[in-house]
Amino acid sequence: MPGDPLLSAEVCQGSSTDLVKVDQSSIDLVITDPPFGGLLHYSELSDFFYVWLRLVLRSKYPEAFDPEFTPKALEVVSNRAREPEDPDGFYQRLLTRCWVEAKRILKPGGLLAFTFHHSEDEPWIAVLESLFDAGFYLEATYPIRSDETKGDGDFGSKTIEYDIIHVCRKRTEEPTPVSWGRMRREVLADVRQLQGMLENHAKQGLPSADLQVIRRGKALEYFSRHYGKVYVDEGRAISVKEALVGIIQLIDEDADKGKEPPPVNAEPMTRQFLRIFDGKSELARDQLQKFLRGSVTTPDDFEQRGWCAEETKVFAPVNPLAFAQDWSGKHRRRLTSDMDQALVLIGACFENSGINATDTLKNENFRPHVALKPVLEWFQNHGGDRQTRTAASRAVSIFNAWMASRKAEQVQGSLFEDYEQ
Repeated sequence: MPGDPLLSAEVCQGSSTDLVKVDQSSIDLVITDPPFGGLLHYSELSDFFYVWLRLVLRSKYPEAFDPEFTPKALEVVSNRAREPEDPDGFYQRLLTRCWVEAKRILKPGGLLAFTFHHSEDEPWIAVLESLFDAGFYLEATYPIRSDETKGDGDFGSKTIEYDIIHVCRKRTEEPTPVSWGRMRREVLADVRQLQGMLENHAKQGLPSADLQVIRRGKALEYFSRHYGKVYVDEGRAISVKEALVGIIQLIDEDADKGKEPPPVNAEPMTRQFLRIFDGKSELARDQLQKFLRGSVTTPDDFEQRGWCAEETKVFAPVNPLAFAQDWSGKHRRRLTSDMDQALVLIGACFENSGINATDTLKNENFRPHVALKPVLEWFQNHGGDRQTRTAASRAVSIFNAWMASRKAEQVQGSLFEDYEQ
């Protein structure tokens, strides 16, 4: 309590990637503040003070003040000048090493608490991935009003007023496997409990970015407890980025019930793509970027998957026939994404495609995604042109006939039998 005497304390200087002076499992609480996700010149700013302090303290603390400038090699920032090949990866690797040391020194029931504050999603992904990979999970998240001295510009926080305090525990056992569909329902139920409070804050003028941060923090609590074992399909776990995409979609769709959403058991990236290109054969770049703003997704995510291509600043969904032809001769074990599977089957059902859709379904290496049929049905009703819709209708009929011929033991496992309808 304030005013109580401090009985003992030890101040150490060094890198938090190597806490050699602290015994394993000896600490009850670790409190830290990770560096901002970007290139902020912390060390250069420190030099401004360090060079003056060194003049008077070097003789008293020679180990600390012998170097002419502050050390910079292990500075946890995304600095392209120092790490030209992968500055963001360097930032994340150093963060992970810090979390690993924190885990080592914490007691089994100890807590790690930190605050993070950013309006962009990529730095959140880096921090959370490194945290989960180091063996922590989120016990709770608490929004608090941050300091109001950041200025009026876009530096750092932009217009966010709230930080999120993350309270974490060491993972002491393997996460329980869960389907993405089941986790979506759990997340949605909890976020809806916050809705009344958030709507009241919105009326009081709380920026939408803050509301998003609060919702996201709560939703990520669930994801962290199952990290590495949240499956979009058997054998394929979802990443932090995909989870963020799905969580943001979930929040947006819950607020806007006017449109039919894409299949709920489809993968997050697939749902994002279908939602944007609903009945569209093309989309201008600026319009696509507007749709994707604040969603963690970029047009490159879709292009790299081969789902769309840009020409003269206009994006068009890939022609399913061309997509299916590109997959001709490739190993069907690699055909795992629900979107990829749907495009291959739809393309095979184009007139005079020369491709037998049933051959893919009967291939012993092909495992149909749990959302394959719903995605085919989506294209049947929402495809961007008549040819695609007609081919999708044929693909649905072929898929239904194939499913009817399958034996009961070949149906998807129990982890994916409880998707919401």
